[in-house]
Amino acid sequence: AEEGERSCSFFDTNDCRYTFVYGYDENREPVVRAQQTLECPPKLDILGIVLGVIGAIVAVGLALLLMWKVLTSIHDKREYAQFEKERMMAKWDTGENPIYKQATSTFKNPLYGGK
Repeated sequence: AEEGERSCSFFDTNDCRYTFVYGYDENREPVVRAQQTLECPPKLDILGIVLGVIGAIVAVGLALLLMWKVLTSIHDKREYAQFEKERMMAKWDTGENPIYKQATSTFKNPLYGGK
């Protein structure tokens, strides 16, 4: 704005900014100079934002699943190693289970007398 002029600006319903300058010339006539182009904020890319949020949620979910799988695999390997260690330290013959009882039994009939 030149000397003696006032600069004004306002926003419309689309949030675009209008700027103009007004003042008076030598003959005390009002002079208004308006901006030729509007200054509008960039429009938000809603689809990009939504897809970005969905992608982030999926990525976090996959990362959590991968982390869970790795942790359970490590835990299972430790348990299996402990099992193998206990199996090697067993005091019974590895071919037989000391708890196992054979299903068939033989009984002698005292009245029969072995005939």
